[in-house]
Amino acid sequence: MATRHYRTIICLCLGFIVLVAHDLSARQAISKKEKDGFDGPQRAVVLDGSTVHNVGALQMHLFNWGEWGSHPGTAQPYSYAPSAQWPGGSGIEYLFAAGLWIGAIKSGVPAVSTAAFEREFRPSPDRRDILYRSEEGSKGGDRIPSIDADDDGDGRIDEDRLDGYDNDGDGLVDEDYGAIGRAMYSCRYTDFESVSTRIYPEHNPLNLAITQESYQWGATRLDNVISIELRITNVGDDVLQDVYIGMYVDGDVGPLEKDHYWEDDMAARQRVDVLCTDLGPGQIDIAYMYDEDGDDGQTPGRFGVTFLNYTTDPTGLSAPSRVGLASFAHFSGRQVFAFGGDPTNDFERYEVLSQNSYDDASTQPRDYRFLMSAGPFLEWFPDSTIVVQMAFAIGASESELVNNAASAQAVYRGLWFDVDNDPTTGAEGRETPIYGPRASVWKDECRRLVRIPTDREGCDTGRIYEDRFVGEVRQLQEGEVVWSNVDCDVECLYKSACGYDEADSLLFRTGVGGRESQVHWLTHAAPPPPNIRVDDHAKDGVVIYWDNISELVPAVSSFVEDISQFEGYQFWRADDWARPVGTSTLTGPPRELWSIFFQADLVNNFGEDTGLDRFRYEPLTHLLPVSQKTEFITAIQQHLIEFPADEPPCPQGVTPDLCDTLKALARWGLGRDGGRQYYRYADKSVIEGVPYFYSVVAFDHTIFGRRGEFRPGIAGSPASNFVFVEPKSPAQADWAYDENRIYVVPNPVTRETMAEWTLGPTNDDPTGTKIEFRNLPGATGVIRVFTLAGDLVIALPFDATNGVGTVAWDLVSRNGQDIVSGVYLYAIEFTGPAYPRVIKKFTVIR
Repeated sequence: MATRHYRTIICLCLGFIVLVAHDLSARQAISKKEKDGFDGPQRAVVLDGSTVHNVGALQMHLFNWGEWGSHPGTAQPYSYAPSAQWPGGSGIEYLFAAGLWIGAIKSGVPAVSTAAFEREFRPSPDRRDILYRSEEGSKGGDRIPSIDADDDGDGRIDEDRLDGYDNDGDGLVDEDYGAIGRAMYSCRYTDFESVSTRIYPEHNPLNLAITQESYQWGATRLDNVISIELRITNVGDDVLQDVYIGMYVDGDVGPLEKDHYWEDDMAARQRVDVLCTDLGPGQIDIAYMYDEDGDDGQTPGRFGVTFLNYTTDPTGLSAPSRVGLASFAHFSGRQVFAFGGDPTNDFERYEVLSQNSYDDASTQPRDYRFLMSAGPFLEWFPDSTIVVQMAFAIGASESELVNNAASAQAVYRGLWFDVDNDPTTGAEGRETPIYGPRASVWKDECRRLVRIPTDREGCDTGRIYEDRFVGEVRQLQEGEVVWSNVDCDVECLYKSACGYDEADSLLFRTGVGGRESQVHWLTHAAPPPPNIRVDDHAKDGVVIYWDNISELVPAVSSFVEDISQFEGYQFWRADDWARPVGTSTLTGPPRELWSIFFQADLVNNFGEDTGLDRFRYEPLTHLLPVSQKTEFITAIQQHLIEFPADEPPCPQGVTPDLCDTLKALARWGLGRDGGRQYYRYADKSVIEGVPYFYSVVAFDHTIFGRRGEFRPGIAGSPASNFVFVEPKSPAQADWAYDENRIYVVPNPVTRETMAEWTLGPTNDDPTGTKIEFRNLPGATGVIRVFTLAGDLVIALPFDATNGVGTVAWDLVSRNGQDIVSGVYLYAIEFTGPAYPRVIKKFTVIR
């Protein structure tokens, strides 16, 4: 909590953050003209805490300058967002803030750039340097194994990163990037912005430019993981020496409703050299924090950070030879650095980053911070890049934490594919091309037994050792290439430690069966959930609409031989949500409140075979005459046929939302990318004014290639795709208007009558209570509330022309005070003469 930390936290609205709104249309590539003018609805600058990884059990807020967390309990506008809340919706937090640290020797002097708590990393003033959100299935985001991985057809794959810039010079922006997971955030920042040196005069920038991506999958196995990839480039003129990359973590652990919950934390580190899992082996070195007594079972988790991978050098000459922690140190209290306090200047920070030692696990519960680092990267030349992959992970025990981190590592390793259609490349374990000229190349480095300990010499005896696979090639000429097994010592370690046989080669060996291309961040997860929209004031209850994108995105299996395919949809609802402290509509409800409403699957002689046709929905029928809708779609299709490379214009007088739907229908009719079909479901079992969450997720089936078994697949978590709804009364039609149908609910207003929809307080809603004026006609006007003495209590402007006939009021007067018990009058005055004034009353009993 910032109120008890000695540090000063400066919040400057310099890093613009954007949340890209998703509706039932696909994300469109932005033309260069649009980019320069920043036109269109794709960007909405926000600093309200909505940039959150919230599709799994672990929910985390992030910024676009290398910092994570939300500073719970402070006055920052984002402080109510989940910082590292687990499980989501519980109000149990594990983090105050975490930030990237990078240190190096620059011109003989230690220099360290930090994201927390001194914000020396910052986005540039360019309005494109904001935070972007995407997900698998978004337009422009296809990647291998999709046949459309080259989204723009230019012969290159994922060459235009999701960053708002025209990276490939083709006049389009973000039209061919790799969309990863259910929620992907992307941003750019540097350590040399002028504002950093103005705020921190002693800041000595390393001149680094960083592209950051983070991913969350919303899949059961990865529910407790958020992964990060950093591409860190030296854009200065200095050769940086002895470089270390670290993460500083202030992990306040406990329930937000508990006073001083951060004062009984513990810090520790765990290293596992070989962890054998069904997705393959892993090597885990993780630093973590936990609550010392678990808060009577409320706070059981271990929250940690681990390096999944980073740029290495097998020889150890220029970079670490293997992935792990170079240093781990924890700090507590307000002591000076020499007596265990936090480092406060670059010399102290670099000392901790580079100390190459590991503090023992803490023994006394306190308010801890810790720093973990990787390195050294001995020389970092200008224009060179270090790539780092990390993960935040959590588990209910140390072993569960380690296993969840191993799952993240397996997802990073991804899968190998035969992209060049050449069975001789990526075969017999040889995954790496070595280019001439070279004096000598070993096809399989493990045959040079001097390189590995003798206890691993026999680990590959099951392989066929023909010279053409494993022997030495001398005098490799320029232009020649030899495929080599450069990671064979790790493969041998994994095989011997986990007891794999040759049938399991895909688990521990790279370059098998002609698969020469590794695609990272791939796993068998549920199909991406559909885009959903809710009508909360329909006459027949709450109506949920969703599209069929789940059926169109290629499935990925854990192994190339397996086949996973879309099977159906699950419809979930959460009731009885009371908004516990530290939660919001953004975090969603606790998992125990979710219940499945129905499941519908394809008719394919597998599963329930309920079919999807009964949920089919033809959109826009209530908004456009059939003939006009057909005319619009035909015109768009004609443009797509004649000018396939151009985006069709919107029909005159059509709103952007209607236009997107028309284009999706037109593309579907032509079988083009971006086409959609739609579904609809009406939930009539709702009570107006009561809070609900709805979720629609997809599930698949899998055919196991090695065994030919047909099995149920994976379903998405309801937390990965939800919307919040408070059902409202529809506005009265003018031809059927009856002022006697207008009323206040509840009436009388008592604690008991409001209990069903009273929520926990937040910064935006400090009372958590409300009353509702219902069944207003489709008009504009003002509701004025008076005491019986005629004093004005509040004036509530309204606009019911959108079809919503409900206006809510939190019972706070225009002076900011809770109203007292008594009888109140309300007068509804409408704009224009169509409706006469309505005067009624309600009673409040405190």
